[in-house]
Amino acid sequence: MIKIESNLISSEEAREEEGNGEDEYQRYQDYFRRSLYIEDLKRNYPYNDKLIEEILSLLVDTCCSRRAYIRIASDDKPAAIVKSQLMKLEYEHIQFVLDCFKENTTRVRNIRQYLLAALYNAPITIDGYYTALVHHDMYGAD
Repeated sequence: MIKIESNLISSEEAREEEGNGEDEYQRYQDYFRRSLYIEDLKRNYPYNDKLIEEILSLLVDTCCSRRAYIRIASDDKPAAIVKSQLMKLEYEHIQFVLDCFKENTTRVRNIRQYLLAALYNAPITIDGYYTALVHHDMYGAD
């Protein structure tokens, strides 16, 4: 039975099978597939289905990482903090990342790092982004 405890996935089986990477990988994949409504995202963004699967893989790979620190936007952050932040992601955050990705016109040299930074920052920046967008639309630029 999988439970969410302090934004981290754990289970009695996981404690017994500590170190079994395949089981951990599958648990995180199942968790993100359910909590982010991946199938709904793919249905609503049919032209981005491969990108959505890449995002899912990136989330799972990052949460299963054994590194002590994970690089986010040129900053090494403790892995536990990165995992906790990624576990906060919701459907709307993935929509936000997909929309921002679509609007980006600059060349992205390291797509993995770009997406990871966008995902990590999505819960922090989504409200500010949409507030600025509304202000821009309401008051317009000449």
